[in-house]
Amino acid sequence: KSEILIARGGPQNITVEVEALTDDLSGQLNITLPLGWATTKDLKAVNIAKKNDRQSFTFQLIPGEKAQAGAVRFEFVGPKGRSDRTLHEIDHPHIMPQVHYTPAEVQLVPLDVTTTARLVGYVEGAGDAVPQAIERLGVEVRMLDPATTTLDDLRGLDAVVVGIRAYNTVEAMPRFNPLLMRYVEEGGTVVAQYNTRSRDMMLPDSLIGPYPFELTRGRVTVEEAPPTFLDPKHPLLNTPNAITTADFEGWVQERGLYFVGDHDPRYTALIAWNDPGEEPLDGALITCEHGKGRYVYTGISFFRELPAGVPGAYRLFANLISSRAAQ
Repeated sequence: KSEILIARGGPQNITVEVEALTDDLSGQLNITLPLGWATTKDLKAVNIAKKNDRQSFTFQLIPGEKAQAGAVRFEFVGPKGRSDRTLHEIDHPHIMPQVHYTPAEVQLVPLDVTTTARLVGYVEGAGDAVPQAIERLGVEVRMLDPATTTLDDLRGLDAVVVGIRAYNTVEAMPRFNPLLMRYVEEGGTVVAQYNTRSRDMMLPDSLIGPYPFELTRGRVTVEEAPPTFLDPKHPLLNTPNAITTADFEGWVQERGLYFVGDHDPRYTALIAWNDPGEEPLDGALITCEHGKGRYVYTGISFFRELPAGVPGAYRLFANLISSRAAQ
């Protein structure tokens, strides 16, 4: 069902479907687990009468004390052979129909994470997989249309997350952004992900947040760049998950991009880092209190780290969206 499965402490169910490519398919479905994991039953009997019909199977995965991240692999074994592949059909108007196969596996990520958020709104920007990542934390996600969403719609949300480049691509942001600021004033949390400073911006960067800040082209491309915590006791680095340098291990591709430069003194910068030989940049994650709520702007590449199953990115993002619910 998903390329990444987040396991949060206890047993975790996973469901897999077997599709018959022939009539009278019979055999068994085997599962192979990473080190430290067990299942109540490691094989399932498959019996499908008709071609193209499907049968679903659910396995319960049980973590041990030293459960490791790794691939959960599935294999069908029958009288006429075996298969450990997932079939993908591609059928778009502009190309010939295609079929391709990938390994029948899911990456299992054991994760010690707490979130107090239960319902989060999401504004889609240029497109990313962050909403699905939030759902893996056990949080309900409600997609928001900036052209029609009202302040009353926002009031029941624990947080609103703005997708990457929304202020570059969503025409209704000038109408919607004042509602976001009012929502923050009333006690809400807004987490805005990166945008680029360019002519296509729907709002100037000075008007994106409750107080002015300036977007730059600053970025950190070395994913191992060590972080410096500028305000180690800040709630966003401690509640509900205590963030340490270990949470920045195993990141992919980069730390972040299009960081904030100059900003109103009411913002607090939380993290600094730099590429080798470069000056430290402190605009990857800034935050401020506004009215009764909290505003966060971040250039951290959550849109890469969360779909990749990076545990520390999940823990930090859980803190960002839990700010209101923790009050």
